[in-house]
Amino acid sequence: MDVKKTLFFIFLNFTITNSFSQEGKVILNQDPKLIELMELKKIVNQETFTSGQFTIQVYNGKYELGIELMEKLTLEEKFKDVYFSFETPYYKIRIGKYVSKIEAIKELIKIKKTFPSAFILKPN
Repeated sequence: MDVKKTLFFIFLNFTITNSFSQEGKVILNQDPKLIELMELKKIVNQETFTSGQFTIQVYNGKYELGIELMEKLTLEEKFKDVYFSFETPYYKIRIGKYVSKIEAIKELIKIKKTFPSAFILKPN
């Protein structure tokens, strides 16, 4: 009798599992423009801030003041590779792409004459 109960429960379990199981496919509808936008964002990020390189941040603040400073920096042409970016909640201006920290430190000494609060950002 015990074997019959065991077989009955196995049969019942098998029947219930198979009768209520579902098969289906997930279909994801995604706008192709979203994929294009994500690819463009990757390219922009790579061009602006290459990982593995040091950069020097000279400004962190409001948009209007950042634009004024950016215009001055581009007119003076004193610094090469000047970048204006937005990272919530502030706009930032960064100068240079330096492979070695020593190179960044040398440039920081020169930049601190104009921007005393400038500092080096480590690569990601």
